[in-house]
Amino acid sequence: IILQTQLEKHKALAEESAKKCDGLQLYVEIENLNRSNKQAAALHNTIEIRLNRATEESQKLKSEINKMKQINKMHFEAAKLLSFTEEEFVKALDWGGSF
Repeated sequence: IILQTQLEKHKALAEESAKKCDGLQLYVEIENLNRSNKQAAALHNTIEIRLNRATEESQKLKSEINKMKQINKMHFEAAKLLSFTEEEFVKALDWGGSF
């Protein structure tokens, strides 16, 4: 009877230890998941910052391109006017020479 009582006692202790071991394993797994979650959040923030910087740079480039287009258009218009003025000047010279 004493041996059987001790056996039951040890069996109960073994079951309790197994439950504690399972709980400890779950705790370790939760800690690992929390660590992974923090790393993923940090990586997400880094990528979001890079994306925002790239977006800002893209907007700056678009703005510069638009400015260049406007400048090119002004140069083209000025060249057309200059060409027209040259033609008028040549005509005026020809006209002046016909007297």
